[in-house]
Amino acid sequence: MSMHTLGFIYAIGAAVAWGFVYTLDQKILANTPPLILLFVSFIVGAILLLPAVFMYSDGLASLLMLSKARLILIFVSIAIATFANYLMFASIARVGASYASVFEIAYPFFVFLFSFLIFGTQLNAYVFIGALLIFFGSAIIIRFG
Repeated sequence: MSMHTLGFIYAIGAAVAWGFVYTLDQKILANTPPLILLFVSFIVGAILLLPAVFMYSDGLASLLMLSKARLILIFVSIAIATFANYLMFASIARVGASYASVFEIAYPFFVFLFSFLIFGTQLNAYVFIGALLIFFGSAIIIRFG
């Protein structure tokens, strides 16, 4: 199996897992503030991943070997992901998992945009058109759904 195919399988698996998580989160967020769920999810995630950090890499040694620029990029990425997770939990709490996922699924358009603007990544027209279709499809569902 090629790495490309495996990458798509991982992405489909992530979509299935996120669909299940959003559904569970809707139930959890009926009685739990989004910040509490966010905090607990990061604590549990850290506990579950800690053994893997030491088993499948050089652990903290590899972290200490990173450049200052790379560490800043990692920190910024984690900070934005934390904020995005909070916004998603807050959205699920207010509009439900189904509608929140429709809003959030528009992210491919923004990935395309930021990849181009920040890193100069050249993506083909098909990726751009697909991202636009997802964005406008989400807008139609939000407006008329």
